Amino acid sequence: MLKYTLSLILLALLTNIAFAGTGYQVTSQDGDETVTYRVNFGGARRFEQHTAYDPASEKFVYLKWDRGSDAPEPVCSIWNHETGKTIKLYQFPGVENPLPIIPSINAMKVCPKTGDENFKHRAMLAYD
Repeated sequence: MLKYTLSLILLALLTNIAFAGTGYQVTSQDGDETVTYRVNFGGARRFEQHTAYDPASEKFVYLKWDRGSDAPEPVCSIWNHETGKTIKLYQFPGVENPLPIIPSINAMKVCPKTGDENFKHRAMLAYD
């Protein structure tokens, strides 16, 4: 019975984690200046979202849709000559040009605001 109960508790925890999004504080260097900002990845119980960085406005942007409905389709794609991969581009609200999504904080290898490859991040908020 204990084994069954522990399995149900573990399943409940994993299910909740799968729905949660996380807000991160990012700290990077721009020369002698320290730049700190927040960025969110993941959806919540009622919505899902993509995250991107808009270089024109110098802001992170979010494309949200109701959980359970179809995800937005990419509007176009480009081929990356350095990796040979095709990158899907999505139209984000309030942004003129389509952008590639950043799937997670760990996928972001360079700070888009400063170009710092050694930026630090820490989870500040879990939302669901």
